[in-house]
Amino acid sequence: MYETLRFEVEESIGWVRLARPQKLNAISPQMVRELRAVVDAVRADASIRAVVFIGTGRAFSAGADIAELVGLASSTRLLRFLEEIQGVYDEIEALDRPTLAAVNGLAYGGGCELAIACDLRIMAESATLGVPEILIGMLPGGGGTQRLSRLLPPAIAKQLIFFGEPLDAASAARHGIVNSVVPDEAIEPTARRWAKKLASRPPLALAAAKRLVRAAGNADLQSGLDAERTAVGFLYGTEDGREGLAAFLEKRPAKFRGR
Repeated sequence: MYETLRFEVEESIGWVRLARPQKLNAISPQMVRELRAVVDAVRADASIRAVVFIGTGRAFSAGADIAELVGLASSTRLLRFLEEIQGVYDEIEALDRPTLAAVNGLAYGGGCELAIACDLRIMAESATLGVPEILIGMLPGGGGTQRLSRLLPPAIAKQLIFFGEPLDAASAARHGIVNSVVPDEAIEPTARRWAKKLASRPPLALAAAKRLVRAAGNADLQSGLDAERTAVGFLYGTEDGREGLAAFLEKRPAKFRGR
């Protein structure tokens, strides 16, 4: 079904492996279409509790496939591609399941933009992350100028975009763009451990938390507090809410069912 990536579900975790290692997992129009198909598959499968994105080979993703971009031949077709890639990254960000980018190697351009569209990021010690488009007279087109500016201090976001030079893993962690840096050989085991922990959390509460945190950047404080209060009231009346409270009082692990 997929040619540019591999998608498998293992213990309630959806694994999305970018699979063009000969091209450093460069993002082509076909990969964008297949990423959208993965998003649809995740939405349709309630058993998937968390999703991990990771590269095969020595890269997470080197970004857009420049040869294919040149082949688009017109600004109209390029704009259509950018709409598609922005759209699928927006859908990944808005998924009602937690998403984790396991940045196993270089993540440039569209690869960086995919990583920052995820909720959490783990980075291998040798990995680097950046948006080098300015070096070829272009700019990030998959959300990079906007998400980086929300995740980083303005001066650091400008540094990345203006110079086109990547951050190493230690610098990315220092600036708060990644949650954790691990030895290269530990990237997948760590991602698996984090994803299993996420999968054990109550799905309805996680989905509500994602919506609230995302809305916090766009809403005034009072509107955010109102939304938070409504969400907690809703969760209190769910089976998961009752199970969580009962499990706490009975000193046992909770079994959340997503309802």
